[in-house]
Amino acid sequence: MSSRFNTVRMKYIYICGASALLSAVLLFVMYQIMRLAYRLMYHEAAWLTHMVHWGINHIGKKPLILFIGGGLFALFFWIRSQKITDDIQSLVRVTHELARGRTPAPIRVLSSGELRQLSDQINAIAALMTDRDRSSIKSESEETSC
Repeated sequence: MSSRFNTVRMKYIYICGASALLSAVLLFVMYQIMRLAYRLMYHEAAWLTHMVHWGINHIGKKPLILFIGGGLFALFFWIRSQKITDDIQSLVRVTHELARGRTPAPIRVLSSGELRQLSDQINAIAALMTDRDRSSIKSESEETSC
């Protein structure tokens, strides 16, 4: 995949589209199940009939569907974007360690593209810091042994 399309922005656009599609499909299935359950309602489940009547009469069918669909979209978007959020948090943790002058452990991110490039560059900086620290410790030990 080209690096032009392998960016964090494109991943969020993909997550947004996939979440919208998934919530629309699930909302359609739920709507069809509710229609079927409402038509074939038995007297034992009168609470479902009363709940459907109350929702339609007090809120309306379209606002109710939009509210449920928006909630499903937000839930799916939150779940699907967690991987990118975890990668960004681990990058922030490592850069905080570098800013304090400590050498962090090598970082591995699950994402590709920009986040992977950033983690590779941070790992290279950490490796350079480790080499510099080793060479300074080695030179100090040579000076004290003389």
